[in-house]
Amino acid sequence: MADWLVGGDRGDAARRRLVSQAAALIASRGLDAFSVDELAVRAHCSRATIYRHAGGRAQLIEAVLSMTAAPVLESIREEAAGTTGDERARIAITAAVGALRADRVIRQFLRPGSLIATTPTVLASPTVLDVAAELIGIDPDDTVAARFAIRSVLTMLLWPATPEEEAALVDSIIAGIFRGEASDVRQT
Repeated sequence: MADWLVGGDRGDAARRRLVSQAAALIASRGLDAFSVDELAVRAHCSRATIYRHAGGRAQLIEAVLSMTAAPVLESIREEAAGTTGDERARIAITAAVGALRADRVIRQFLRPGSLIATTPTVLASPTVLDVAAELIGIDPDDTVAARFAIRSVLTMLLWPATPEEEAALVDSIIAGIFRGEASDVRQT
């Protein structure tokens, strides 16, 4: 087999290429169907090459999440810039729900079967926890609040509601995060 990667920083280029191919596979076939074997076929390389440059399935999924989320996160950061507290959290959560619904790769993570199966991976992802904390403006060491926000957003994505209900849900999430009042907030 001919060398599939020529020139440049081979390690970084190989990783970028593999993560890009993994994202394309996930977008076209879904997260459930994603495998290292299929990636090797698509990328015209061996499984060993994939493991050497990008890691296994879990590491590839984490890298795809990071790569795919980068532009989404930047737009949310811009939208929430200059805000703090409840206002920042409201903007960040609302923008995140909209952006996650709109991205074709991320949507593969959000299909009901995929979402339920990948929730433990998402909740264990240091990248996702750090980003959630940053976007809503909480202490990055408060993993309970970050996981609560992530679970709440995932719930909104899995079971969409009317815009009015979603606004009320966002208010409830914010109350739970900042004041620990999630159980006291009742929808009327």
